[in-house]
Amino acid sequence: MTPTDVPATLRPRKRASLYARLSVAADAENLSLEDMIRDMRTLCDREGFEEVALHIDDGKTGGRRDRDEFQAWLNDARTGVCDVLVNPVTDRLTREGLNVAATILDVVEGKDPATGKLAYPPVRLIDCNGLDSLHGDAFRFRFVIQAEVGRAERERMRARSRKRARNLRRAGRWGGGTPPFGYKAIANPNGPGWVLDIEPKEAKAVQEAAEAILKTPPDPLTRVVRRMNHQGVPPRRAKAWSRVTLKRVLTGDHILGRITQNGRLLRDEEGEILAPFPAVLSVSQVSTLRERLKPKGGTSTGGGHPARILSGLLTCHSCLSDLVVHHASARTRDGKQKVEGKPPRISYRCEARSQGRVCEKPVTVTAGPIENFVVGLYLDTVGSFPMYKERTVVSGLEELASVEEEIKEALADLATAADAETFARLQELQARQVELSSRDTGRRTEMIPTGQTMAEYWETALIDDRRDLLADAFEELIVNPGRRGPKGFDPARLKARWTEREEFEG
Repeated sequence: MTPTDVPATLRPRKRASLYARLSVAADAENLSLEDMIRDMRTLCDREGFEEVALHIDDGKTGGRRDRDEFQAWLNDARTGVCDVLVNPVTDRLTREGLNVAATILDVVEGKDPATGKLAYPPVRLIDCNGLDSLHGDAFRFRFVIQAEVGRAERERMRARSRKRARNLRRAGRWGGGTPPFGYKAIANPNGPGWVLDIEPKEAKAVQEAAEAILKTPPDPLTRVVRRMNHQGVPPRRAKAWSRVTLKRVLTGDHILGRITQNGRLLRDEEGEILAPFPAVLSVSQVSTLRERLKPKGGTSTGGGHPARILSGLLTCHSCLSDLVVHHASARTRDGKQKVEGKPPRISYRCEARSQGRVCEKPVTVTAGPIENFVVGLYLDTVGSFPMYKERTVVSGLEELASVEEEIKEALADLATAADAETFARLQELQARQVELSSRDTGRRTEMIPTGQTMAEYWETALIDDRRDLLADAFEELIVNPGRRGPKGFDPARLKARWTEREEFEG
């Protein structure tokens, strides 16, 4: 008896694994997910297949072969889960052409891709448009051609997308996607499409970060990063700011309202750099930031935050050493055992003796009470004063920055076409760079009001910045020995001398 003589109801049904992919961007070529699933199940019913698996890659590009569900679908064949691979349209399985087509054919024919030997039972590949691996050579020819058609179509789509983006940039319009930090996309007031405009809160954060690094001496980059995170204005594609993400924002071309194309700044017909969007920072500011933030040899210092607000500000009355923050575990009265669940006792103490130096009467003071006293003293005195911040204004670097951009482009040209003309142009530009670098640039420092009182600024400031305010305000904070008595801080223990030479005796 042959298989055809067996009644259809008694024949074993072929197991089918179904796969569908939805493109990243919907277009006229895209079917709905429901339509694709319905077509595949109709095919299974017609052919007498039993559906054992359904794999869907939603919003995944066919230009990548590492799609999770696509690989799981192929593995169904490799591991014997199915006898038939079903898909709606075979030329949309991949947009990589022959490269991935060969992998799929190996799976269909059960071959080991490394040796070409049979590794597992072959399976059948069929789609809803009539492509069927049972058709022999006709299937192979058609399959390979359709795979290459898919690859060519992807390349045409990418070319159209690049051309559209290039044309939009030249027209000063935003081509879509996530705007760079400091900007937002708005409807073009002068025509169709979208343009970039400054996002006030983000731009303010960028400007304040730039001013902190441009001043003399500059704030350490690590502190500026902490301040950005403290302000609650997150970066675009990360949970928190880091040194790397902040550097990119402060030194990138987008912060100047400029755009790049293939790694080069977009220029007009006269070769001038185009800036179709408003700038958050000036060219001179960015040029100086790039110089200051260049990687330098050695270990970076100054970026750590103080352990406590009075770290390094309190002085021992006896040896004039800085008091050091000390943590002591809570213990029983006899001092022999730690008390679990109790927070440690934090104090400032003189450690001259432990460091081999002489101190006749070293002092220790509990941290919390003296901190509250000093902060209260400071805010009671200056809290109502207007808050000013230092701003360093740089200018005169526009031509130097332009020459440096041309040098970068000339170096890129040399990497691909090292001709004498390009080399001569590079030498001229480098000579011009040396000349411009030797010139004096405009730099001035000004104090500008923030619109806040000192107390209002204090409320939202980092511990680093609060400590700096105290360090600027007090010339010295000398701690005298204490006496046994009620808990709390005795003001008589502190000799505070203001920077303005106004003496305060507790």
